[in-house]
Amino acid sequence: MTNFLKQNRPLIIGSLAAVAAMAWALSQYEPKVAASILLSGLTLGALYFLVTSGLSLIFGLMDVLNFAHGLLFMVGAYMGYTLYANPRILLNTLPLLLALAGGAILARRAAPMLPKIPGGQAARWGLWALAVALLLLGSWGFDLAPLASTGISAGGDVPTAEAQEALGLFVGRLLALAASGIAGGLALALGQPFAGRSRGPRGLVLGAGLLALALLIAPARTLGEGAILGLSSNLRFLIALVVGAGSGAALGGLIEWSLIRPLYSRPIYQVLVTLGLVLVGTELVKGVWGPTGYYMDTPDFFSQRGEACPSPNLVAWLGDHCASIDVLGRPFPSYRIFIIALGLIMFAAIAVLLRRSRLGMIIRAGVQDAEMVQALGINVRRVFTMVFALGAGLAALGGVAAAPFIGVNPGIGQEFQLQAFIAVVIGGMGSYGGAAAGALLVGLARAFGDQIVLSGIQLPFMAEAVKFSPSIARASTVLIMALVLLIRPTGLFGKKD
Repeated sequence: MTNFLKQNRPLIIGSLAAVAAMAWALSQYEPKVAASILLSGLTLGALYFLVTSGLSLIFGLMDVLNFAHGLLFMVGAYMGYTLYANPRILLNTLPLLLALAGGAILARRAAPMLPKIPGGQAARWGLWALAVALLLLGSWGFDLAPLASTGISAGGDVPTAEAQEALGLFVGRLLALAASGIAGGLALALGQPFAGRSRGPRGLVLGAGLLALALLIAPARTLGEGAILGLSSNLRFLIALVVGAGSGAALGGLIEWSLIRPLYSRPIYQVLVTLGLVLVGTELVKGVWGPTGYYMDTPDFFSQRGEACPSPNLVAWLGDHCASIDVLGRPFPSYRIFIIALGLIMFAAIAVLLRRSRLGMIIRAGVQDAEMVQALGINVRRVFTMVFALGAGLAALGGVAAAPFIGVNPGIGQEFQLQAFIAVVIGGMGSYGGAAAGALLVGLARAFGDQIVLSGIQLPFMAEAVKFSPSIARASTVLIMALVLLIRPTGLFGKKD
């Protein structure tokens, strides 16, 4: 019994604190109000978890404090919104990225088959200069402002025919960027001769396939926009979840490969680089989508209204899809229930991945001893990139899910980044279970803090409720973090080195 208490002390303390908080809430509010606050806290906790879990995975395996994680959350939100409401931005920028990446992959995989390029280091720098020149040529004058006009209709504020470039000019850009990628790929192969060796035809097929896909999308941009916007809002939302999460994962993998990997032995540089990414990325988002925010409509599956609404229970909602569900006599938005369910599903899925799969075994082994895993013939660098991409994809998925709930604006990334770090510290750095517990505590603290600011606290010896400043709600999570660290400096589930 003593060993059980020692091993599960953080869980027991956390459970007792949660029970005490619930008992206090029931004493202060009616059951229907307390239930609504609890569900609101679970909604925030689910969103915080999607960000926090990625942070915890990345730090646990790689000892990297990624201060750009909130940026990935924001990018996911904007990418999901764009696919849902204004897909022509993607259809006019994705081919350019595909051409650049396809050319680089094709050249790097084909380099060992080509005659040796004379000149050594001078030739390499010459190829890099050519790649940059072609990149500038391909992107010069490309105007994103008309493409970013809002409105869920084909064309938005500016008709698509006027917003996007003519096919001939667009194809010219594709060819210039493909040539830039080829020059850059050859320069990489010259600088890393072992990495440039051929690994079979897969790399060549992938590079050629990306180039072909870019050329196929170019003449179908207008038709593609109409086809996507012609889909039901439910299907568009599902595709937006996939596109947003995939975009975040791809960006996260690119960040790890290009910026984090050379700095594993320099943690201060990692912090500076990721902080710089936040500043640069936020300004880029403002440059593409503008400084004002957007509101993403809730899919029809969660927005039906009528005489039968709100749904009397969850089972009835499966048939009528009302915008709200009756919870103890008080309506609660059904979309928030979806966010809670999404958080639970991702928690279970990542737990199964870490505990029941070969990749999870490698990740857990890499956390304990990365050098030993490398000695067993496993490419730890590739595992690092996959984990970074997985964490980034989770954050971006949270951004898409949050878009119909809180909207999309350039500041959401920093707000969720701060709360995610607080949750990680509360739960314990590098602990997946701690990330979930910390996110839940932070979400509940914010929800109850907002309610306390709104209605105050009724003390037995006072006639009127005590009112608090709105800043108390924002500070409640910091107060909980300070209390946890005073009692347990490593966090609830953290372990001493």
